[in-house]
This record gives sequence, C-alpha cells and structure tokens, in this order.
Amino acid sequence: MKHQRRVFNDKLSTVFFISIVYPLGPAAIILMPMLVGGVIDSYNFSEQQAGYIAALEGMGLVVSSLLAALWVRNVSWVRALFICFIANAVINVASANVTDFMSLLVVRFLAGMTAGSIFAITVTALGDNSHPDRAFGIAQVVQGVMMFVAFAVAPYILEQWDVSGLYYMLAAASVLMVLALKRYPVAGADRSIGESSTVGQESYNGYIWLALIASFLFFSNLFGFWTYVERIGQAAGLTTETVGLALGFAQLGMIAGAGGVAVASHRFGRTIPMIITLLGMLVVLWLLVGQFSSLSFYLGVALFQAVFVIGNCYQMGVIAKIDVKGKYLVLVTGFQGLGAAVGPAIAASLISGGDYSKVNLMAALLCVISILMFLFIIYRTRQIGSSVKVPLKVIGIK
Repeated sequence: MKHQRRVFNDKLSTVFFISIVYPLGPAAIILMPMLVGGVIDSYNFSEQQAGYIAALEGMGLVVSSLLAALWVRNVSWVRALFICFIANAVINVASANVTDFMSLLVVRFLAGMTAGSIFAITVTALGDNSHPDRAFGIAQVVQGVMMFVAFAVAPYILEQWDVSGLYYMLAAASVLMVLALKRYPVAGADRSIGESSTVGQESYNGYIWLALIASFLFFSNLFGFWTYVERIGQAAGLTTETVGLALGFAQLGMIAGAGGVAVASHRFGRTIPMIITLLGMLVVLWLLVGQFSSLSFYLGVALFQAVFVIGNCYQMGVIAKIDVKGKYLVLVTGFQGLGAAVGPAIAASLISGGDYSKVNLMAALLCVISILMFLFIIYRTRQIGSSVKVPLKVIGIK
C-alpha cells in the first residue's frame, strides 16, 4: 500500500486520526455482551461456552499485543494497520458463517489476534503524545461515539440477522478504517535521546510491571462483569431491546467520562480520578445485583462506562509517565487483553442457576485490589516529572 510519510507529532489532528482507528481494537470486546447473548440465542450455546469464546478472543488480543512489543517500533504503522484491517474484515466474515462451537472458538481467537495488533499500534501512538492523559481521553470520546452507534443498532441487527449480522458489522468497520490511513503517522516518537538522557529509569521498572499487573486485574474486573451484563439485565426481567438500548446509552457515559479526562488532563492529578473510579464501580456492582428496574440498569451501565474510561485513561497516563524509554506501554494492551480473557472465564465458573451475584462480588474484589495498587504506584513515583518527550522523526522505514 502506498502512503505519504507522515511524521509523528502532538497536533490535535494527528491525535484525532489515531483516535478514529483506536476503537476498532477493542470493538468486539466492548460489544461482547451483545455477542455473548447473540451466540447463546442464535446457536443455543450455554453461558459457559459463550464465556469461553469471549475468553479466547481476549487471549488472541493478548498474544498479538505481546508479540507487538517486538515489532511495533520497527515497521510502518500505516502498512501494518492496512494488513490488519483487511485480515480482521476477512476473519469477521468467516465468523458470520460458522455455527459450531469449536470453529467459532478458533476464528474468534484469530479475530482477537488482528484486533490486538491494531490496538497495540494505536495505544503506542497515543502514549507517545506529550499529554497522554488527554490523548487517551480524546480517543475514548471517539470510541464512545462509535460504540454508542454500534450498541444502538445491535438489537435490530440481532433481530434481523442474528449474531452473524454483528460480525458483518465489525467487518465493514475494518474496511472503512482504511480511509483513516491517509493521515496516520508512519511511526512514533524517537526515544533514543530519552534513553541516553534518562537517569535512574531502571529503578522504576518494578513499578511499571506492578502497574501492568494492576491493569490486568482492573480489566479482569471490568470484563468479568461487562461480558455478562446483558444476561444480568435479562435475569432481572428486562427485555432484549431495553438492555440493548441501555448498553448504547452507556456509551454516553463513556463519552462524558472521556470528555472530562480530555478537558481536565492532569489538572487534578491522578489520585482523585482513581478514587472516583473505585467508588463509582463499587456503586454499580452493588446496584445491579438481583432484581432492579430499567432505570437502575440505564444509570448503572452508564456510570460503569464513565468511571471505567476515567480509570483507564489515568492508568495509561501513569504507565506512560514512568515508561520514559517507551518500551513497556505496548505491553499494556497485552495485560489488559489477558484480563479481558481471564475475567469472563472466571465469571463463567461463578454463574449458578441464573444467579450472577458472585460475578459482581468477584468484580468488586478485583477492582479494589487494582485501584489500590495504582494508588501505591502514583504515591511512590510522584517525584517523576512529565514523560520525557524528545525530538520526533520517522525511524528506519522505507
């Protein structure tokens, strides 16, 4: 694919085009409540089987994200994204045309692989920005708008074409993303000066790994609950249409949370946003247990998305701040994907006779642990200034 050599910079226009591509990486994972419900209703899979499909897709994202650490700064991002977009589209079309459990397991693992590569490139690009909290906030606003549309149309797609329609929708999104590549940076920031000028960076590597583990726990909590939130709503007596519209409405919460991050950036530090994330998630997990009204579900899922995006943006900011050499941020997508894989698998084992209360309890416990870990990291690394940003250039790409 021919492309212009677009050098990385901190302009809002560059952040915008990166942000357009950003949602495609986690799109299927975010849509997982509808996909899980779809494979259960369309193919008569058990809740456990649906959970394992979600888990293996998350595992595909993990594997590709970890492998991306080996190549993400050594290849043309534009060329790599083009290949991943086409591969993702083909795999989603294949997903729409298989109905047996084992085949869907394999195909969705491959879908996770392509999505993970896309996610790794976009996260690395956003992390290279001189204001990573703001950059991730903008990306989450774009993601919220796109996923709002996806959740709004998902119930109608399921009604007309069953779950295969959602896979076709994801395939179409992959093809359309090619249009964003004309303005996408070919590579990220040059970190070589940062490596030579940073003193004592090695002493923070332990905190970086601790943050990666905390991010894994945070996403285990998130997706352990989020994967089954559609089933939780139906178990409370809500209709499929109500649940689908509520999950679409929840994306407005994501937009609000991300917009707040984009505007506030690091103005209030990172401790307060983390505490807000913890308290907000615990309120939702307490509210959506057993029987509840449709209003409670609407407000609960919207608040959940809002505090999730706040927590995620500032967690990425924490890691970007202490990862001056830029070697570890790409691993975040792997650890988050691992959480997205492990969370649903654990949740699946806790469901008993349509009772999801243990899923909420598991999510609450992991949320508390992960946020406390990040608060510890923020306190211990408070003396570090903003991430060292260095002159930019395109590296070794022809």
